[in-house]
Amino acid sequence: MTRERHVIIIGGGLAGLSAGSYLRASGYRTTVIEHGLSLGGVCNAWQRCGYTIDGCIQWLTGGAFASIYEELGIVPRIGLRIIDQFVAYRDLQTHTDLAVSSNLEATARALIDVSPGDRAELERLMDSARLFASMSPPIDPPIELSSLRDHLGRMWEMRQGMGALLHFRKPVSVWAEQQLESALLRRLFCRLFPEETPALFLLMVLGYLNKGYLSRPEGGSAAFRDALVSSYEQRGGAVLLNTTVDEILVSNDTARGVRLADGEILEADLLISTASAPETVLRLLQGRYGADELRARMSSWKLFDPIALVSYGVALPLPDVPHSWILDHIAPFEVGGRSTDHLLIVTHNDDPALAAPGHSVVQLMLPTNYTWWATRRASYNGEKDALAQRALRLLDEHLPGVHAKCEVSDVATPLTFWKSARSWRGAYEGWAPNSAAFFGHVQKSLPGLGNFYMAGQWVEPGGGVPTALMSGRQAAQLVCARDQRPFRTQA
Repeated sequence: MTRERHVIIIGGGLAGLSAGSYLRASGYRTTVIEHGLSLGGVCNAWQRCGYTIDGCIQWLTGGAFASIYEELGIVPRIGLRIIDQFVAYRDLQTHTDLAVSSNLEATARALIDVSPGDRAELERLMDSARLFASMSPPIDPPIELSSLRDHLGRMWEMRQGMGALLHFRKPVSVWAEQQLESALLRRLFCRLFPEETPALFLLMVLGYLNKGYLSRPEGGSAAFRDALVSSYEQRGGAVLLNTTVDEILVSNDTARGVRLADGEILEADLLISTASAPETVLRLLQGRYGADELRARMSSWKLFDPIALVSYGVALPLPDVPHSWILDHIAPFEVGGRSTDHLLIVTHNDDPALAAPGHSVVQLMLPTNYTWWATRRASYNGEKDALAQRALRLLDEHLPGVHAKCEVSDVATPLTFWKSARSWRGAYEGWAPNSAAFFGHVQKSLPGLGNFYMAGQWVEPGGGVPTALMSGRQAAQLVCARDQRPFRTQA
């Protein structure tokens, strides 16, 4: 009988739970060690006086990723609502309203009406988006296990889209500046994603939107998280909560276990870390493996900008307010050392798990500065309260009545993301999808260190829920391949 080998997984976020679930299905004993009081990591939500503040999923990518949700028992345990309108955009300077919807023809017509001179490029954008959605992302097998035949197969599948891939490879801001005449349309596309994001990401979103591959989980992030936690626990995985790893123990360049903050030693046959790369490499491994590569990456790659998530529970149904709404050209609004001239407003007005009928949760995602919040000291809570009041007055200018009907407010700062999910300097999804990171590949192992793998946002540039789950799956595949054991998706 094959011995049940023990895998310790550092971090109980989506990647850690995914890796643990697949490893349990493949016959391993697993222990997830989580620093926080609950599982889920960044995929989190919390209660405030009858309202649920959703801190994570704005949209979920399906398509090739849908099978992962099923393998992990998340679907059909929870339902997914297909997104029809991705975002509504209003330019306050020109009083222009636009919407990006799953009907690409209607979206293109609306954009062309704004700028007829950009017709050719807009039609090329939509055609390329449809083509991009027909290509499968490289989920299986992992790149580390891919053969030459696998690589050639992927290149062959991409052959028809090679022109689009080359044309839209550049950052959104560069593509928009070079290819679009309309300043308004340039601003629109640069508001959809960070300006350094490759325009290929735009193709993916538009193409998947058109195919019905973008959705939101019923019950929000909490329901999605709880379904994954339940699957892991039902498969018999062990969990240690409120437990901090202080060191990864290494002997003869081989990971052997961990030392906890209370001094306890836990031994394992293999280790997977889903903690941030800086914490894993520089703290837990004391810079002994992969430190030079990490420092080079951190000097040239960009992290996701930290945000302040300001949320309000309001006694209003807000039936005509879009779920995601960008307001551009607002008066400069400063949050923690950073100024913004546009707002991203997210409204939860159709899910009773988040707000009771006749009520809504309205959220502002505001760019901010980690160091500013980290140095507030005794004034930290006062600054949060002041921001909640200032942002509510601003919101009331565009959604009249929310100030009077506001029943609860909540502010999550970059320090909140650090405390709850150990998000390095508030970068809740690790590496931002700029050109260097998006087209780079981060190995799930470290040079010179055996029996050790990494998974999660810091080995998947661009981040996101689907890639976190995929990353955990692929880490489990690497463990199985190393041990020459069959990889199984179901217990």
